[in-house]
Order: sequence, then C-alpha cells, then structure tokens
Amino acid sequence: MRVYDALRKAAALTFVGAIAAGWPTGETVAQAQGSGEVRSIQLPWKGTDDEIVVNLAIGALRDSMTQWLTGERGVHAETLLVSIGAIAGFAAQCAVNERIKKRDIPGATRDMSDLELGKLMHERSLAVQVTAKSGERYYFGDLINGYMVWQKTTVDAPLFALLASAAVEAGVKPDELPNLTPMFSNASKTIGTAEYGILHPPAPLAPQLTPRQALERFWPRVKFILERTDGQGIVAPAKGRNVRPEYWPLVTALVARQTLQWSKGTIDPRVGLALIMESAIVMSKIDPGSVPQTLGENVR
Repeated sequence: MRVYDALRKAAALTFVGAIAAGWPTGETVAQAQGSGEVRSIQLPWKGTDDEIVVNLAIGALRDSMTQWLTGERGVHAETLLVSIGAIAGFAAQCAVNERIKKRDIPGATRDMSDLELGKLMHERSLAVQVTAKSGERYYFGDLINGYMVWQKTTVDAPLFALLASAAVEAGVKPDELPNLTPMFSNASKTIGTAEYGILHPPAPLAPQLTPRQALERFWPRVKFILERTDGQGIVAPAKGRNVRPEYWPLVTALVARQTLQWSKGTIDPRVGLALIMESAIVMSKIDPGSVPQTLGENVR
C-alpha cells in the first residue's frame, strides 16, 4: 500500500531550545496542536545523573548510523531514514517490555501477578500479542503506539511529533504531513505475510534495506551503544552508567529527527518522514525474540 501521497492535518512540535542540530540541550519543548493546545515536555534525563551518558549516546548513535551507511558515493539517504526508523520503532517495544517488568503500567500495582497484568493490558488494549497463521508473534496496543503518536499512554514526546516539527521547520505545511492511519492499517493487514514491512516509496527512491533487514543488521550495534558503561570510551563522568531502556524511544527519536533534518536537501521531508514512520510502526510490533540482541548473534 502506498502511503506517501496521503496528507493530513497534524500538530507540529516546535522546539524552544536548541535541539535541532547537535546533541540535545535538555530544553523544554512545546507542541502546538491544531486546537491551539500547547504541551510542554521536559526531557526526562535533564538535570539528572543520566544526562551526560544520554547525550553521549545520542551523538554516538547519530554518527555511527551515518558511518555504517556511508559508501564510496557517500551516505544513501533513504536507507539511513529507513534504518533509523526501524531502530526507533523497536526501541519503543524495548521500553514497553521494561515498563511491564517494573509494573509501570496504567492501572497496575507492584505486586500484580503476570496473569493479572496480562489480563489488565488485554482488556485495556495496552499490549496485545497476536499470532499470525505463519506462527510469527506480533505485539500491538496503546503502550507501543504511544511512542509513535500522541495518546493517553504517551510518556515523552512521540516520534511523529518530533519528526513533524522538523518537517514543518523545513517548510512543510501542517496539512501536508503524511497520514499515519494507512501505515497502522497496513501493518495489521499484512502480519505474517511476505508483504509485512515492505515499503513502496516514490521513484526514484530505492532503500537498500527493508526495515527488518536494517533492524537485524544494526540493532546489536545500537544496543551496544545504549548499554555501554564506559562513557563511550571518552568521558569519565559517564562511566558506570548506561542509557535506561525507558529512554531508548526518545533517544532514537531525537536521532531520527536529526536525520530527517540532515536529509531534507536530498529527499522531500514529507517522504523522509513517511519512510521513518512506516519503518518504525512495523518494527515496533515484531517479536523481540526473533531479533539479534548481541554482536555476532544470528537469530533467524
């Protein structure tokens, strides 16, 4: 299903601080919605002992993704967009899994059993496991989707809000932003089939990796960056700390935003945004047990 020409009226998230180019500063951001509502969002690591290690990881991830996809002719922009989208989507599921372990779920209690928690999440459509005819498992629900778009379950600025702000700053009108509804619908319709996660960007764009291929190739390296505790080998005050999984969606979303800004001279920001979002949506739902987690691991 082609979704790149679908347009929507959507809210743009505009930055008050200087997050646009380099490492994020931790400034407050605000979302100006079509209704006129403004949301202020504090980066959760600002002013904490995690701030240095998070900022280091953002810089390392941004630079590493670019390096990994640089060839003789430079960086293949659409492949980079697909890749960071896939990473950001899967990071959302990792954060949800961590929240489930800690019972950090709306309506849950610390002493709630796994059975009780599973019932709660299913009844409230927070997290639902779906098994396709192929036997593959997929995960849907508002907890994961809340990292993609604004929902009641959203805990930080979602991926689409961050990308929409970058696109609007690049000159895209709010009513020309991509429609995400077909992306979510297509993900649901194609689970367990060969069409799941297959993108159809407009010619002449031709990503060299599918979202799944990008995730399998890069996730172990990305996870290493997020989990390392040596201050990325250069900053002593960050030693002994890594990036908490709850931060992974926002960290990767900020890198995705920077990537969209970087690619705007090569790829229409509307198309770049759609590439990132569709890649993120489909990879947010796959079985984590089927994805390599450590360097050298080959799951499938």
